[in-house]
Amino acid sequence: MKPFSIEVQCRDGTPLMIRCGDNALQVEKVLERWRDTGCWWEGESEKAFFRVLCQDGGIREIYCDLLSRQWFLYRIYD
Repeated sequence: MKPFSIEVQCRDGTPLMIRCGDNALQVEKVLERWRDTGCWWEGESEKAFFRVLCQDGGIREIYCDLLSRQWFLYRIYD
Protein backbone atom coordinates (compact mmCIF):
# COMPACT_ATOMS: atom_id res chain seq x y z
CA MET A 1 0.00 0.00 0.00
CA LYS A 2 1.35 3.40 -0.96
CA PRO A 3 0.87 6.02 1.81
CA PHE A 4 -1.80 8.59 1.03
CA SER A 5 -2.71 11.93 2.51
CA ILE A 6 -5.30 12.09 5.30
CA GLU A 7 -6.58 14.67 7.77
CA VAL A 8 -6.02 14.04 11.46
CA GLN A 9 -7.43 15.89 14.46
CA CYS A 10 -5.07 15.82 17.44
CA ARG A 11 -4.90 16.90 21.04
CA ASP A 12 -1.43 17.46 22.49
CA GLY A 13 0.08 15.64 19.51
CA THR A 14 -2.10 12.54 19.95
CA PRO A 15 -4.47 11.54 17.10
CA LEU A 16 -8.18 11.66 18.02
CA MET A 17 -9.90 11.45 14.62
CA ILE A 18 -8.82 10.28 11.16
CA ARG A 19 -10.53 11.57 8.02
CA CYS A 20 -10.04 9.82 4.67
CA GLY A 21 -12.19 11.61 2.10
CA ASP A 22 -15.79 11.48 3.36
CA ASN A 23 -15.02 8.82 5.99
CA ALA A 24 -14.18 9.87 9.54
CA LEU A 25 -13.02 7.43 12.20
CA GLN A 26 -12.56 8.12 15.88
CA VAL A 27 -9.31 6.85 17.37
CA GLU A 28 -10.19 4.68 20.37
CA LYS A 29 -6.63 4.00 21.51
CA VAL A 30 -3.03 4.68 20.50
CA LEU A 31 -1.42 1.24 20.61
CA GLU A 32 2.13 2.33 19.82
CA ARG A 33 4.07 5.43 18.80
CA TRP A 34 7.59 5.88 17.46
CA ARG A 35 9.75 8.14 15.34
CA ASP A 36 11.56 7.20 12.15
CA THR A 37 14.31 9.23 10.52
CA GLY A 38 13.87 7.46 7.18
CA CYS A 39 16.53 7.95 4.51
CA TRP A 40 17.91 11.15 6.02
CA TRP A 41 20.94 10.99 3.69
CA GLU A 42 18.47 11.39 0.79
CA GLY A 43 16.76 14.37 2.43
CA GLU A 44 13.80 12.42 3.80
CA SER A 45 12.33 14.12 6.86
CA GLU A 46 11.62 12.59 10.25
CA LYS A 47 8.18 11.04 10.78
CA ALA A 48 6.07 10.44 13.88
CA PHE A 49 4.29 7.09 13.52
CA PHE A 50 1.20 5.92 15.41
CA ARG A 51 -0.44 2.50 15.43
CA VAL A 52 -4.06 3.20 16.38
CA LEU A 53 -7.23 1.25 17.13
CA CYS A 54 -10.21 2.94 15.46
CA GLN A 55 -13.91 2.89 16.34
CA ASP A 56 -14.61 0.32 13.61
CA GLY A 57 -12.25 -2.15 15.32
CA GLY A 58 -9.59 -1.71 12.63
CA ILE A 59 -5.94 -1.08 13.36
CA ARG A 60 -4.12 1.46 11.23
CA GLU A 61 -0.65 2.94 11.04
CA ILE A 62 -0.55 6.65 10.37
CA TYR A 63 2.30 9.12 10.40
CA CYS A 64 2.98 12.81 10.41
CA ASP A 65 5.83 14.18 8.32
CA LEU A 66 7.39 16.45 10.93
CA LEU A 67 8.80 18.89 8.37
CA SER A 68 5.65 19.45 6.27
CA ARG A 69 3.16 18.63 9.08
CA GLN A 70 1.18 16.48 6.62
CA TRP A 71 -0.47 13.27 7.80
CA PHE A 72 -0.54 9.98 5.87
CA LEU A 73 -2.20 6.59 6.18
CA TYR A 74 0.65 4.08 5.95
CA ARG A 75 -0.89 0.67 6.65
CA ILE A 76 -4.23 -1.00 7.45
CA TYR A 77 -4.13 -4.26 9.40
CA ASP A 78 -6.65 -7.01 8.60
